[in-house]
Amino acid sequence: MSAFSDTLSQFIDDKKIKVYFMAKYCDTDRSTMYKFISGKRNPPSDEIIKKMAQFMHLSPMEWQKLKESWDVARIGADAYYKRKSVESFICNFPDQPSSEFCGCSFTPDVTYAENRSDCISLTSQQHINYYVHQMILSEADRDSGEISLFLQPDYKFLFNLLASLNPSDSLKISQIVCVGTETTFTDDHQLTNLKYLHSVFPLYMAGHDYSLYYYYDKIEAHYHSFNLYPCMILTSDAALLCSSDYQTGIFFRSAEVVRMLHGIYTSYQDQCALFFTPAALTPENHAVVIGSMFNSAFTENDLIGIQPETCLTPFFTGDLLRAIFNYEIPQATSILPLAEQAFQMNMYKIQNQQFFIYSTYEGLLHFVRTGRTDEIPEIFYHPLTIAQRIHVLNEVCKCCESGAYRFLQKPLNHLPANLHFCIRGNFGTMIFKNNVGEILVLNINETKLVEIFRDYLENMEENCFYSIEESISMLQQIIEHLKKMTDTD
Repeated sequence: MSAFSDTLSQFIDDKKIKVYFMAKYCDTDRSTMYKFISGKRNPPSDEIIKKMAQFMHLSPMEWQKLKESWDVARIGADAYYKRKSVESFICNFPDQPSSEFCGCSFTPDVTYAENRSDCISLTSQQHINYYVHQMILSEADRDSGEISLFLQPDYKFLFNLLASLNPSDSLKISQIVCVGTETTFTDDHQLTNLKYLHSVFPLYMAGHDYSLYYYYDKIEAHYHSFNLYPCMILTSDAALLCSSDYQTGIFFRSAEVVRMLHGIYTSYQDQCALFFTPAALTPENHAVVIGSMFNSAFTENDLIGIQPETCLTPFFTGDLLRAIFNYEIPQATSILPLAEQAFQMNMYKIQNQQFFIYSTYEGLLHFVRTGRTDEIPEIFYHPLTIAQRIHVLNEVCKCCESGAYRFLQKPLNHLPANLHFCIRGNFGTMIFKNNVGEILVLNINETKLVEIFRDYLENMEENCFYSIEESISMLQQIIEHLKKMTDTD
């Protein structure tokens, strides 16, 4: 039996289906249909699955269950749920930030301030939440505060609190997490490591000075197998050790104990590696960021990416780049040649079938309407004229013919406008705007995560995309519309 045959058999029994008539409706013989039901064979295409669903009069939810069970049987449960986890992460990535960022400021608590015990036992999650709340807010109110975390990103109260902070001065947050050496999933089939990543992203979105360190181990063994208090939260003058379910713990205020635990944390951190290397993209450091991205990893490896709008930088070269470039920005003379070199390399990769970008039709329309692309901050260039937009779109048409550019269909045709993700060899990069308006370039150093995203992008099925003919037709309609606009001007 297989996941698909189990589901199919259940529907046949529940709906009193006659196998002979269903086989006839699906244009297959009865013996083949019984092999599908017994799990000896899987249907070769989703067309047969659709016919089965039609014959059995399945509801949309029942159809989804049947289709999912077929996918699981076809590619394996681990591969299927890993790819669905990546799809969920992409579709639920934080979208454009709100216009106003409102953080949490410090309000002193008399009970916390007056209780000067050096060691307090904590006997419930509510009790732990109370001390965590006071520790974090007190540290955020300091000059140059520091918060150190040795725990998994599964403590929702803590991470919601951190994401809401509006510190009075600079605040550094560092965290050490365990990256599982085995593929594990949550009860709702989400990949554990990717769910943890989703939990920490609000800290980057909040614009915090946040550093994430990692080490490899078995998460279950480290945090849940007879380990007394494996989780640790440290501030300048307090420490809290607690269980992995955040139900019991010990709060310390003793300077000697806090100092000792800081030393232990530092020794652990020295043995870990940075999960991400973040860099805010500004006019002052743009040349440095471009230079760091234009390295051997970029030039020697293929590039595969997913983003809301079509990647247009390969066409921003030569006379076009010089015509739209803003020469008034800092370091303009050094940025321009670096940008052109990087954009030319993109075109070289397209020509050598090393460049594949998946984007949305809606994202392309944003460029058509505005003459801008979110890949490049507005300060660096002027909007393209109608004639320049037509030129670029004609070049995109050629790339669609080669398969380098594909337009996404449901459920990815409405990608969050804030995510630009690409992979080059063993390196991954996310570019997004955080809640304080900074454009953040987040380079992924942890290779297991890069592998997960690469597996997803390289194994997207054809029904995820519009056909090449459909894509070219959509582009040509847009080009004709723009030409009519120039004729009327």
